[in-house]
Amino acid sequence: MAIIRVADQDEIYAFDFEDLLKFHGTRAICGLTVALKIMEAAWTKCWPDTPPDRSKILVQSGFPGPGTRDGFELVTRAQSRQKYIVLDDPPKGGLIAEAAKGSYYFRISDAETTVELGLRPEVVPDDFVSRRRHLQSGGATAEDAKLFRQMQFDFSEQLRSLDPLDAVNVLSVEGP
Repeated sequence: MAIIRVADQDEIYAFDFEDLLKFHGTRAICGLTVALKIMEAAWTKCWPDTPPDRSKILVQSGFPGPGTRDGFELVTRAQSRQKYIVLDDPPKGGLIAEAAKGSYYFRISDAETTVELGLRPEVVPDDFVSRRRHLQSGGATAEDAKLFRQMQFDFSEQLRSLDPLDAVNVLSVEGP
């Protein structure tokens, strides 16, 4: 199970997916899972031995979903510190999965290191984005909503089973 660690004053805090669920619930379980995988990949590449200082973390997100925001908030407190920014025009491209709104692009920094990441397009189920947009349009049936809800849980489970670097493209790393 993935553990994300951050330093906060003289303490080290560790979070896993169960902690994220306790904080957010399952309403936006896919976004919550995306946040976990993005953090796993970032920490693997940039902070494998020494957790970053929570008070210095800035998160820029190409995806405005509440699950993603809450996942980052629990670990980094970026939202409450006003260091969580949803990008109006996030990068897109072949290495970054499209989302129903925006893209699954993220930039995370701790004042010394900056990493840009994109959820791999191939990990998003083929009709996930189109189904989500259909639900948002208001034209979906109760059955459509039920099927999409099951799709969310299936996607979350599948994504959690992947190695972070198999689920996420590390686009760039700047810093030590």
